[in-house]
Amino acid sequence: MRNILAAIFSKDKSPFVNAKAATSWCKRLQEIDMQSQQLKIHAAVAAFMSEGRAASLDSLQALLLIDDAAQPSYEAVCYQYIANPRMSKEIESRLWKQITGFAFDMVAIYQLFVQAEIENSKKTELALLMPKILARSLHYLSLQAKWHYFRFEKAPPKLWTLSHQLYRLSEIEGCDSNPFPLYTSHLNEVTSCADEYIQILMLGSISNNNLSVRQIDWVDQWLNQWSKLIQLSRKFQEGRYHLCVNLQAPEGVQKIQSESEGEPFRYWSLHDLMHELEDTLRRLENGATPRDLGMGKECPAPLAVELLKHLDIFWLMSIRNSVVQRSERKKVAKIADIVSGLDSIIGHVRLDNDKNVRKNATDDRGKVDYDEIMDMRLYGFVSTRTKEKATPAKTVENKQHDWQVWSIENESVGGYGAVVHLSENEWVRPGLLLANRLGRNENWNLGVIRRLNRLGDDEVYVGIQSLAIAPIAVNLYMEREERKEQISLAADSVMGVADLPHVRTALYLPHQIEGKNVNTLILHSADYGTDKIYRVQARERIFMVRLGSVIEKGVDWVWVTVFVISQE
Repeated sequence: MRNILAAIFSKDKSPFVNAKAATSWCKRLQEIDMQSQQLKIHAAVAAFMSEGRAASLDSLQALLLIDDAAQPSYEAVCYQYIANPRMSKEIESRLWKQITGFAFDMVAIYQLFVQAEIENSKKTELALLMPKILARSLHYLSLQAKWHYFRFEKAPPKLWTLSHQLYRLSEIEGCDSNPFPLYTSHLNEVTSCADEYIQILMLGSISNNNLSVRQIDWVDQWLNQWSKLIQLSRKFQEGRYHLCVNLQAPEGVQKIQSESEGEPFRYWSLHDLMHELEDTLRRLENGATPRDLGMGKECPAPLAVELLKHLDIFWLMSIRNSVVQRSERKKVAKIADIVSGLDSIIGHVRLDNDKNVRKNATDDRGKVDYDEIMDMRLYGFVSTRTKEKATPAKTVENKQHDWQVWSIENESVGGYGAVVHLSENEWVRPGLLLANRLGRNENWNLGVIRRLNRLGDDEVYVGIQSLAIAPIAVNLYMEREERKEQISLAADSVMGVADLPHVRTALYLPHQIEGKNVNTLILHSADYGTDKIYRVQARERIFMVRLGSVIEKGVDWVWVTVFVISQE
């Protein structure tokens, strides 16, 4: 009788004994709520680690079953965090620790089996399950990295080191591209070790883009499919690849440098990814919904379009930066006024243009105003804009005091770097157009944000490339529209002064392409069209121009070459 009782009470209650014990244990989990399920599974995993159990085939099969059973409750906790951006700091901290702690322990428990297989001189039955072990480990490492990005933190160096090691091991085992479903709850989604690794790398590439929690999560979901459009290569081919990673460095994506060649490096191209992204963007703009395109039901179409445009610009910049070398920077301590938004930039540049034209003129009422004459010739009246230009520039500028003040800490031939407070500049994103000036009496110069780097809770480093020192604000007109407006306005204008509807504005700037001088315009995206013909008015000078190829584009602006057809 004593032996029977001893056998009963000494029976191993751990769900990791074998697959049968794990299945029975997981069934009992269904009787409790999701939050309790997740906590109980985490406790069982922690107990397995602390007890020092052997990494056997039975325990691995049990682990895979328990991990499968954990997904619904774990995903529910993750969704609770993502769907509540305004939760209290206490709740945020508790959920963050629960989510990242579980991911950390799951990586650790899988590592026991990876290590056991490595140390065994002979191939064991564990080797058959190695692809799934490595892929799930990479998946949990990606989750840890994502939750660090939610807090605008960098992924820890140890996380990158382990990710590189696991991917390299999948290459050695010859299973890096083997396709399979990662979990039974997602049988229709096929992945591989390479897909999971690429997803970590590409999510890391946008981690400094100042995106919201929801935006980072949407990008991560989309990368489930996009990662399959990227193939890692061991051999570098100049002009083909845009990014690389060093498998021996504790960091993620790198720009390809002259020394980025050799065995530790892996390279990849963004062309196929960009083609898919732009095709998705076109379909959304033509009326498709994100749900129809497999982008998730939680993302509204307008927000998806905005985010896709941002990613399009950012990764296009990565392609561009793969062939452009940065200039040497020197430390400075300067203060600059910063203006963002194309309309606002054009307004300030126009004030500069007016000030420069009139700076040597005297207050001579008998002097001919060519702007007024041009308005009379074109429209039969003098526009309000021209009337306001005749007033002192200082009066207009006081109405438009909409600039930010940034601290410039370095500069080079090609641009400058600034450190700003994020709470005052939440709008900063790579690809945004800026105008800056170093003094209130200086002219506004044009630039574009190329990179961001989070320095602290409220500090971010902004890298800006200079585009033009002296841009010129211009008006754009299309002849057919102009004639219709002229007729209707002439009938309504009693005093001879009226505002022009639908006047398009843009910035003219000279540019060099392959050593040749070209004329270019930066205009609103809605105003661009291949081979469109515009009448461009730059004060008293008028040109007929045809729009050419796109040099670069932003979310709401496009920079294009123009060909002058004639001058009036």
